[in-house]
Amino acid sequence: MGKTGMLMIGVSRFIYGEGVVMKLPEEIKRYADSAFFVGGSITLPLVRDKVEEKLKEEKIEAQWNLMDEPNSVDFTERLSKKALEEKTGVIVAVGGGKCMDLCKVISDMSRLPLITVPTSVATCAASSAVSIMYTKDTGSYDCSIQKEKEVDSVIADLDIIGSSPSRLFASGILDSIAKLPEIVNGRADMRYPAVSIFKKMAYMNSTFIYDFLTNYGLKVYKNPQADKELLRDLVLVNLIITSMVSGFSSGSDQLAIAHGLYDGMRKYFPKESKGALHGEIVAVGVLMQMRFNNDTEEEYQKILNLMKEMKMPTKLEALGVEPSSENLARLREWNIMKNNITEKTDLERLDIAFQEII
Repeated sequence: MGKTGMLMIGVSRFIYGEGVVMKLPEEIKRYADSAFFVGGSITLPLVRDKVEEKLKEEKIEAQWNLMDEPNSVDFTERLSKKALEEKTGVIVAVGGGKCMDLCKVISDMSRLPLITVPTSVATCAASSAVSIMYTKDTGSYDCSIQKEKEVDSVIADLDIIGSSPSRLFASGILDSIAKLPEIVNGRADMRYPAVSIFKKMAYMNSTFIYDFLTNYGLKVYKNPQADKELLRDLVLVNLIITSMVSGFSSGSDQLAIAHGLYDGMRKYFPKESKGALHGEIVAVGVLMQMRFNNDTEEEYQKILNLMKEMKMPTKLEALGVEPSSENLARLREWNIMKNNITEKTDLERLDIAFQEII
């Protein structure tokens, strides 16, 4: 038998539109008559208030669980055990990326289907097949876990997402913009077969993401409800196409300076960076990545100005970490290890990139 492989891209069902959270009971009934909800202190009550009465009408038994600690492997084991003890039929994740990642692992551990209900555009984790996990005690970066199969259903309610804080819009937009500079990673030739078919597919999708969000992201950020079709399109870009890039990238040699900064920040400075959102840290990493890539000054300034328009941090200190020599050395060494940077020229470019965020 020849060489084999597997890609997990997309979801089984992606339901989107205004008020579609009210279809959640119907979607649950596709899988079971009982649901094990997990969500944050703001997002879980928000969705519960909207659907609880209809769940009762449909005779769906609901267990409501607050995500009140880091999404650690230990937490997933405890919640998986609880879900099985309750004899529930489907896991429902409500909220942001960490809740999505937590529930993807719970779904695999319990062998139960998974419905995700993302509440902002900063949640491509709702449809991706990987989970980023953190330690139980400190909340620092621990590991990533590949999902065993795709997410079963996503409910993307445009009313809920469109009403989310502008800070989450900014975070999600820059997190998705990061895909293109990270895929390119300094390469001059992105044609096939100079790059693998996996990287080429990721590149083509991330190019569209980058062009769409740099042209329309700020408009949606300023007034999400002004153009419902544009909001819909941005939700599809961020929650579906971005996760497709991640799926293709799992089969390529993706080097990610921007997300390498994120992982390093969460590993070594979890307390200091606790107030920064995922996409805010990645956004600062995008500035690094663009310098690493030798992008044109015009392109660099376009992204920098977009970040400033959306009131995003642009320096390490704004993320809560002092840019001391010791701190920079730790982040640098982590990025080198995480991304397997060995070439002298690449190391020199990485040093230039770190200078950008001091």
